[in-house]
Amino acid sequence: MAEGNTPSEKQKVELILERIDQLPTLSPIAQKLLDAANNDDVDINELAALIESDPALTGRVLSMCRRSDKGLDSITSVMHAITMLGLEAIRAAVLSLEVYEILAPADDEAGAFDGKGHWQACLSVAVTAELIASESPTSGTRPEAAFTAGLLHGLGRSALNIALPGSYGKVLRVAEQRGEDSAALERELIGLDHHAAGRRLAEHWGLPKALQDIAWLYDLPAESIPDIEHRELIGMIACARSLCRRMNLGWFGDFGQPADIERLAQKFGLDHEVVEGVSTQIHERVADRCAAFGMEEVTPVEVLLQSVTRANARLAAMNRTLAIRGTQGIQQKKILDAIGEFCEESHHGSGLANAMSHIARSASDLIDGDLFTIVTQADRRQHWRVFRFTHDGQLVRSEVLEPPPITDNERATLSMLADSNEAMKHGSTIMPWLCRYAAEATEPEDVRVLPLLTGEESIDRPGQSALLLVESDFEESVRSSIQRKALLSVWGMAVASALRHEDSRRLSDELADRHRDLTATQAKLAESQSMARLGVMTAGAAHEMNNPLTVIKGYAQVLRTRVGDPELRKIAEKVGQSAQEISDLISSMNLIADPPEPKPEKSSIQSLINEAVMASRERTRMNCASRVSVPSHFPVALVDPQLLRQALIELISNAAESGSDEIIEIRVQIDQLDDRLLLMVKDHGRGMSQKTVEHAFDPFFSDKPAGRQTGLGLCRARRVIELMGGTVSLSSKEGQGTRALVTLPSWRVSEKDREIGKAA
Repeated sequence: MAEGNTPSEKQKVELILERIDQLPTLSPIAQKLLDAANNDDVDINELAALIESDPALTGRVLSMCRRSDKGLDSITSVMHAITMLGLEAIRAAVLSLEVYEILAPADDEAGAFDGKGHWQACLSVAVTAELIASESPTSGTRPEAAFTAGLLHGLGRSALNIALPGSYGKVLRVAEQRGEDSAALERELIGLDHHAAGRRLAEHWGLPKALQDIAWLYDLPAESIPDIEHRELIGMIACARSLCRRMNLGWFGDFGQPADIERLAQKFGLDHEVVEGVSTQIHERVADRCAAFGMEEVTPVEVLLQSVTRANARLAAMNRTLAIRGTQGIQQKKILDAIGEFCEESHHGSGLANAMSHIARSASDLIDGDLFTIVTQADRRQHWRVFRFTHDGQLVRSEVLEPPPITDNERATLSMLADSNEAMKHGSTIMPWLCRYAAEATEPEDVRVLPLLTGEESIDRPGQSALLLVESDFEESVRSSIQRKALLSVWGMAVASALRHEDSRRLSDELADRHRDLTATQAKLAESQSMARLGVMTAGAAHEMNNPLTVIKGYAQVLRTRVGDPELRKIAEKVGQSAQEISDLISSMNLIADPPEPKPEKSSIQSLINEAVMASRERTRMNCASRVSVPSHFPVALVDPQLLRQALIELISNAAESGSDEIIEIRVQIDQLDDRLLLMVKDHGRGMSQKTVEHAFDPFFSDKPAGRQTGLGLCRARRVIELMGGTVSLSSKEGQGTRALVTLPSWRVSEKDREIGKAA
């Protein structure tokens, strides 16, 4: 049914009330008697004749009069009864019989609503209320009015049972299972209670206002009932009902504890001793009135035995309920202990595999079998991850699976197995495939799929899915649906938390990598900007200073050849050398800022190292020896020989000036992991401090005394190595020497280069 066509709660209530309004109306005799109650000018003879026109009704009225325990056994006519008892008593008798005829249950009626028991309960309340009114002469309530009110107070239950037999039976069964009174459940499950139904039926029949209010208000707390004319009568019915419920005199449809009579009587202004005192007369009166109403002929002893039987049946039902609740309590305690233990263990470790292990261990404590496999999918785009555990939570195997295809363009998701409709559609394809990895020897039809996460899309959980696969019936191990839902929710939250933790850790690692990349990029950008500014400066310096320096060097050469004084010639020579140093410094700065484009050639690494050693020896006049280690038959390398030689000269010269006379080691090898060319220059000199290592490649940085070096050698070396796509690094310890390591990833001569060389 579409949502717009579904009746509202108000409409449902109106439909029920319409069914009540369709119940049969009272007979003309009863209607005439009701009208007479509001009319002082009444023809008694006419009323008596009207009643006597119905022989069956006449017989039952006279029978009720004779059994009224008022010494009226000699009554032989309706007129005689009216004269002796009064019109109100006869009206009450007729009305009671009329209502019973309309609502009396069939002999074969069965189900949650006990019709005979209900009318016996109403008759018991009527008799008890009549006795209370008789024993309370100052109350102002006539016994026959109390009897009628007691008999008709339960109209609403009969009305609901006739209007909604199936639905009302379910309500009564739930009330009995819970051990509660039914009114609250009637309002919750049906929309209105038997009090409202009784009032509606009383209005439909045109019953007096007092009877309408009693059917509506008899079960309300005393303090909730307004101060109306018949409030005392309502109190008598409430006390009589509570006493009869306690004595199990009939079936009342309420399964909670009856109200305390002493407190109830006090609130309504009644004497509770009078109420308690009438209990000895009830069984005999009920037996008499049952016969008068045409109900089953019973003796007072049989009424008592029926009460005892009902009490025993109720006690047995309560014992069964207590036994069931005891079993449920034990199961609930087991589940709560499992949840508590699981939550406690979950705090001791993090990570997805650890969380899965806790879930498997918790599940094995509750579910039989050896299969405990958890499959997760962080979102619909990712692979499936399978975790297989032993019964004690030990991880047997974990692997990543590519989801199987279900169409040419679509792959399976775990949510397809979590959703019952999708599982019916795709389960026969997915489950056999999944069981090969997750269940091994277990047949697919024996595997139970328990959804831990539903796979619903959200901002915080983009399609996360997780399934627990077991080989035992989860419903059989945990019978309560609420407990099953609680367990799966707790396990599911642990999976979701582990997936979020894993995702957060991954994002944190990615963020750290991005931060490092950004820092390195910023450093390179700053260096590039510095080099650009340095290039502009050195280009300008070279343009503006080279000509004057050339002039200075020329004049210094002329002076050195023309002057005869040896001291002056030395001075002229130093002037020329200084001018040359300034020119070399500008050239070095220009190389760093605006380096040349590398021109790779097939070169011998051994020859380049030998040339660099000779050039370094000439530059530094080093006294220490050098040892070059190059593997035999080392292949030629595709490098820029001029740039690599220049870098090696700087590194070897730096080693020669380390302050040690020990051998300088120069070693060449190939990295077996990634085929990089490695060139190492190692000295055994004084070493460098950490600060010196960090700034060794900075332009113009030097830890030597001022004037000894320009501080551009290592900077030039790194610059030319980076031009060839390589790196250079330093490692040093003070007092133990320094090691410089050059790595060149791209140095191999390709097949294409070899072919070109052969053709040349």
